[in-house]
Amino acid sequence: MYLHSYRISNYRRLRDVYIELASDISIFVGSNNSGKTSGTQALYAFASGSKDKFSLYDFSSACWKDFDDLGNLEEGGREQPRPPSITLDLWFEVTANDLYLVMPLLPSMTWAGTQVGLRIEFAARDSVDLLEKFRTARVEAQTKAAALEKRENEKYVPWPKSLTDYLKDELLHEFEFKYFVLDRSQFDEAHKPQKGYEPVPLGKEPGGAAILKSLIKVDNLSAQRHLADPAAGTGRYEDLSKRLSRFYKRNLDQRQEDHSALRALFDSEMGLNEHLADVFKDTLDRLSKLGYPGLHNPRLEIKSDLNPATIMSSQDARVHYVLGDGAEALRLPDTYNGLGFKNLIYMVVEILDLHAIWVADKEQRAPLHLISIEEPEAHLHAQLQQVFIRNVLDLMKGGEEDGGAFQSQTVVTTHSPHILYERGFQPIRYFRRQNIGGEQTTEVLNLSAFYRQTPNERDFLQRYPTGISAKVSVRYLGDLAFCRGASDVGRRCDGASEVSRGHSRW
Repeated sequence: MYLHSYRISNYRRLRDVYIELASDISIFVGSNNSGKTSGTQALYAFASGSKDKFSLYDFSSACWKDFDDLGNLEEGGREQPRPPSITLDLWFEVTANDLYLVMPLLPSMTWAGTQVGLRIEFAARDSVDLLEKFRTARVEAQTKAAALEKRENEKYVPWPKSLTDYLKDELLHEFEFKYFVLDRSQFDEAHKPQKGYEPVPLGKEPGGAAILKSLIKVDNLSAQRHLADPAAGTGRYEDLSKRLSRFYKRNLDQRQEDHSALRALFDSEMGLNEHLADVFKDTLDRLSKLGYPGLHNPRLEIKSDLNPATIMSSQDARVHYVLGDGAEALRLPDTYNGLGFKNLIYMVVEILDLHAIWVADKEQRAPLHLISIEEPEAHLHAQLQQVFIRNVLDLMKGGEEDGGAFQSQTVVTTHSPHILYERGFQPIRYFRRQNIGGEQTTEVLNLSAFYRQTPNERDFLQRYPTGISAKVSVRYLGDLAFCRGASDVGRRCDGASEVSRGHSRW
């Protein structure tokens, strides 16, 4: 089983976006502020089941006008529309062996497809009650404001000025998650529902949140990995030693019977105790002659306390970089290595840790683990970028046996042409910014379809990123895909023409 695709509605600039994923790795590309990060954060926020991950600012800009129009409707007038909600449709590709995992999501006993769907809405708990509370709060505030002493050119407007103003403070009290079963037969090829289709709400037992948690675990490796040198005194910082200490502690908890490690600590503790006794002998002898510290003159003793759980977290063990071999090797603290190498190690440790946590869940373990990695190219030389993206799937191998019941998926957001060249164009999902009626939105193009349908352009694009103008090739790819997506196959966009001319010059 894997996550085939998902549709996001009303989330930031993703007004209504359908994203199809590859079964192993998908690569999100696009210009800055095109919605790539939102496309991964939406998955993470919904899968977490925590309302705290949402605020009013997560609603698309067009929703704000809809909220305020709703708040300004007269009470008791025509039937009032529902407040906008943020919606996520998840579509899982399943096989016959996976059916036992998705039984609660089967739309009927006659279901015979390969995809099951789950809709999660972040929606108003009770639309009528929400409007009543808002109107009551507004009337009370206006009454109290009217009783204040009048001032010349008075501009004060009390809270809540509008429904959006009310929801900035009260959203988490008024909104909740709602879960629905989706029927694939009621959706078209792009997974858009037929007009008038209403999905079936999931019952309270076991509940939509529990079902979602039993199917998928989503983790996010943010682009903000804060690897700056603390000595610079600016920015946030976490050195590799601290990160590795968390990794050590988590894995130690799972290996309580690792007696080889415990014996090594015991031997070290014995040697350290002998050293401490020798160093402090004279001082402690003098203290004992003073009758200190108690009535019965107890003897002081200083001993080590090497706790396996704290030996790294207390920074008694640190990461060093070793240059050379043998006795002549030079060892440098991790702060003395370049940001690129630290970033690479940090990402690898983070991925291994997230994967290990998923594997360790055992009976509570979801069959699908999706990790999104933002901008792995940060600080990395081109060759290291290619090494990372070439091997990232191997990092998450292990724990996926059991006849394929467990599977990992990866989503990478990137601006790097080197990563694109290494993986090819089939995993690319191109986020293209749009301005429709003054509203900033995004559409997502699945370039695996473009790859299959246009062999001539495909061959050119596969060769072109090896040259100097690799970044322009990505633009060419996006422009071509947009033209074809707009059914304008016979015409090349300006960007594509520019690249073709540039290619002939090179």
